[in-house]
Amino acid sequence: MEIKTIKGRTKSIVVRWLVFLSRLIVGGTFVFSGFVKAIDLYGTVYKFQDYFVAFHLEFLSSFSMLFAVALCFVEFLLGIHLLFGSYRQSTPRLIFLFLCVMTPVTLYLAIANPIDDCGCFGDAVHLSNWGTFFKNVLLLVLSLFLIYHNKRLRALYNKQVQWLTGLYSLLFVSFFCYVGVYYQPFLDFRPYKIGVNIPEALAETEPAREFVFIYEKDGQKKEFTIDNLPAEGEGWAFVDRYEKTTPQKAAPKPTIEEFTIYEGETDITEEIIYDEGYRILLLSPDLVKADDSEVDRINELYDYCVERGYGFACVTASSPQGIEMWQENTGAEYLFYFMDKTTIRTIARGNPCVLLLKNGTIYRKTSPSQLPDETKLSQPLESLRYGQPEPYRPERRIWSIVLTYTVPMLFLLLTEKTVAMIIGKLKQWRINRRNRRKKEGQTNIAEKNNE
Repeated sequence: MEIKTIKGRTKSIVVRWLVFLSRLIVGGTFVFSGFVKAIDLYGTVYKFQDYFVAFHLEFLSSFSMLFAVALCFVEFLLGIHLLFGSYRQSTPRLIFLFLCVMTPVTLYLAIANPIDDCGCFGDAVHLSNWGTFFKNVLLLVLSLFLIYHNKRLRALYNKQVQWLTGLYSLLFVSFFCYVGVYYQPFLDFRPYKIGVNIPEALAETEPAREFVFIYEKDGQKKEFTIDNLPAEGEGWAFVDRYEKTTPQKAAPKPTIEEFTIYEGETDITEEIIYDEGYRILLLSPDLVKADDSEVDRINELYDYCVERGYGFACVTASSPQGIEMWQENTGAEYLFYFMDKTTIRTIARGNPCVLLLKNGTIYRKTSPSQLPDETKLSQPLESLRYGQPEPYRPERRIWSIVLTYTVPMLFLLLTEKTVAMIIGKLKQWRINRRNRRKKEGQTNIAEKNNE
């Protein structure tokens, strides 16, 4: 009997650990997937549009933003609830149903390969279609295990406050969606980060060759490079030399694979990226769909650049008809250059977006609403805040994200009994108020009937 009891306890402990690990793997994957989609919502929108084109469902492209928001909300909330153990019965079932839909889709993508990258982790992590499929199979198996055993491990929060964790998670992820849409993504996973020097990032890495010289002294051989050859009076005798190939210092990461700008049929890329002065580029993948609500700020910035001698141009993938329509609607007088649509979308989110370059280095990526007002454009760019490099410190931003979420969650965890009591009293107050109104209504009806 004792042996059976020990075996039962051991089995129970093992199952609990498996539940914990399954929650961690499945929930963590969903949280990460939902968050990176939310933080770069335009990237998710573009991926949906690629899918719709691949599946010949172009009529759904206008709903891409709605689908992107819904997907990142669902993934993030399901992942958070699973990590916290909230709604222990319904959460694993919902995740299992979600994966039952996505796994066959990713199998088709792996076989047909209409799109190289599924985009399940945005630009943060790139997985092959087969890698995505096997990942979903693993998550499907783990979620099925959780359907039967998730109740073995208690939830982190009491039932009375679990909805609060979901509400805060929804507000949290909504904030980063808003920042990514109306400004720029809070975290940049793309090659064109602020501070990247485009010429250096475009440079190819080639192996560096150097000669190694072998000298001998007192029967001892030693290798020297050309920079530290021994002096003649030190008694070293030349023996041999050979060529050594070493990897050259890699280009700054991430490496940019494509950055080509055309003026008509002329490649003017070097003129742009090797300009030692400031260059302001208005980026628009499609001018027909571009937002012209801040066109006054754009035109004011262009007039300022003309007055100060800074280069200003619009870089677009639009047709000549689209450019002509933009000029008619906005009164644009600046030059128009051409660039691949995908490259423009990768450089900066939004349509349009303003890119500030100096010496080929990306200083700023700005939505038109963030451009300086005309009254502030009274000095050279060197003297303006807008002309200074925008600080981008991903480590600090990651820490701010972590603290913004964990501090309120920790506070709720420490005070959940008090919060649950307050919520209970509020519910009871609402019930009493409803009953009181009901009785008053019945009393009034009775009085009218007596009259």
